[in-house]
Amino acid sequence: MNYKMKKPNGAILWRGASRLDGQPIVVIGIRTSSNSKTGRMLQTYIIRADQSPIDAIRNGSDASICGICPHRGIAVNGRNTGRTCYVNIGQGPTVVYKAFQRGSYPACEDIEEFGERQLVRLGTYGDPGAVPRWVWQSLIKSATGHTGYTHQWHTRPDLRGIVMASADNAQSAAVAHADGWRTFRVAMPNHVSRLKTESICPASAEAGKKLTCETCLACHGAGSGRKGSIVIQAHGGFAVMANVATLTAAA
Repeated sequence: MNYKMKKPNGAILWRGASRLDGQPIVVIGIRTSSNSKTGRMLQTYIIRADQSPIDAIRNGSDASICGICPHRGIAVNGRNTGRTCYVNIGQGPTVVYKAFQRGSYPACEDIEEFGERQLVRLGTYGDPGAVPRWVWQSLIKSATGHTGYTHQWHTRPDLRGIVMASADNAQSAAVAHADGWRTFRVAMPNHVSRLKTESICPASAEAGKKLTCETCLACHGAGSGRKGSIVIQAHGGFAVMANVATLTAAA
């Protein structure tokens, strides 16, 4: 089978030891997406190679692909509590993991070619900081645009040019700005007060969903030459927002 001729919808872009804790992870690229917020972007899933995403969040092994992200929740006695991540683990990540286990994805022979003329989302699930920079640099080299975010910005300054620093409060955003990062900040519901350098995400509900990520592409790091940063109100499914409400009440 000639990989370049067939161009499968999904492929294994890289697999190896997580740059966060050395555990086995895999990056899988999916060409098509039905995500209404991002639009038609090539999606990348960073998952544990040896266990399902659901098991990983229940036992804390998702640290291999999410690192210090505060939205992971806490694994206690085989259950995850307090999770505020908007990603529905039972959908995209689990579907991709099961297909990976079935051997549905070939190994990518040319990462640059896979991303050629594509709009790419770095870290549809998982943090780009778990993966070597060269993987992302290869994927976006011939792409028409990309977006990406990392909570590991304290320890992965090499990613500053291609992804946004994920910030969870104004203080964190200010520190990242001082270190040369552009930021994407998640604010608690009804508390979206912009910093002078921030704009409200145009794909958000509070901005009227004026654009999709596909048509905006503002979140592509400091290397773009842009100076401004982005803020969005916390969002997600019912369980996620229930946890967000608890945090908001406790603040």
